[in-house]
Amino acid sequence: MINKYQALINELKLRHDEVEAVNKNSRVLIVDGLNTFIRAYAASPVTNSDGEHVGGISGFLLSIGHAIKAINPTRLVIVFDGKDGAARRRSLYPEYKSNRKVKIRLNRSETVDKEDNQLQQLMRLTEYLDIMPVTTIVVDKAEADDVIAYLANDYLASKDSHVFIMSSDKDFMQLVDDKVHVWSPTKKQLFYTQDVLDAFNIHPKNFALFRSLIGDDSDNIPGVNGLGHTTVISKFPRLSTDPMSIDEFFTYANELAQENKAKIFAKVIEAEQDVRLFYDIIQLGVSNINMSNKMKIIEMMEQPVQKLAKIKFHTMLIEDRMTTAIKNVEMWLKEITTKLDQHTLED
Repeated sequence: MINKYQALINELKLRHDEVEAVNKNSRVLIVDGLNTFIRAYAASPVTNSDGEHVGGISGFLLSIGHAIKAINPTRLVIVFDGKDGAARRRSLYPEYKSNRKVKIRLNRSETVDKEDNQLQQLMRLTEYLDIMPVTTIVVDKAEADDVIAYLANDYLASKDSHVFIMSSDKDFMQLVDDKVHVWSPTKKQLFYTQDVLDAFNIHPKNFALFRSLIGDDSDNIPGVNGLGHTTVISKFPRLSTDPMSIDEFFTYANELAQENKAKIFAKVIEAEQDVRLFYDIIQLGVSNINMSNKMKIIEMMEQPVQKLAKIKFHTMLIEDRMTTAIKNVEMWLKEITTKLDQHTLED
């Protein structure tokens, strides 16, 4: 009899856990961690009571707080670039991101130069995130973009989640569909499929192809010389309406070249090898995560999320002399953690 009741209890607990997992992942906000931190560091002049710049930390926290209030997620996931994350793309194209002045990554095993305020803030920020109801993901040999794409396209798609990606990086527009949306922290705007069409006149599923043609200065990808946004839209109108593969695009381009002698079509066809290379670098639709890293990501996502350690949070603010960096911090914490805490473990 005892075994029968115990089996019933175990079954009920399993059903409860399954419901909790579904609820927790029903509306997920994924934050592009380094993108958000660098933007906050550069934009926020906030200093602590000692006059030290702390805008990277406070700006990051305030930015995700604003997104949480706007999106009302059931779960918050923050993804940072891992060590050697860009290795695959650099092996294909050594100039990838070589123009970037800021070259930092999150690797807790590294010793941080005490003079480097930016790195100090980034490392301290991770300590704040460790005590918040947040899942933080860092995977060696994986860029944040690819981890986010894997989460949106595979892991969370399998759970029928609504996904909201927070980043100012336009490359994420290629992931937008009925269940995946982009929150632009600079525009304070959510991008659904129609919003991408309205803003760029390009279908989201063609966005990686579009960027391969016009180039991406932020990643040091030149695109096709002389080809700009307006030209792409006017010469290749199907990119606005018909999702297509890279092979389908070049079939389309060859058809147009046969019908029209404009030099731009010949130029695109001549640059096919380069465009295919740029597309391989830019595209996020096909997962660039190996099986070992997929398993690590799944393990991190399936770990229970802890409740906010409120006392520890306040203690850290005092230690960092940041008690005035977030106005009315008690109310701020309540606003951003109330819903997240519904899907966390007790302290």
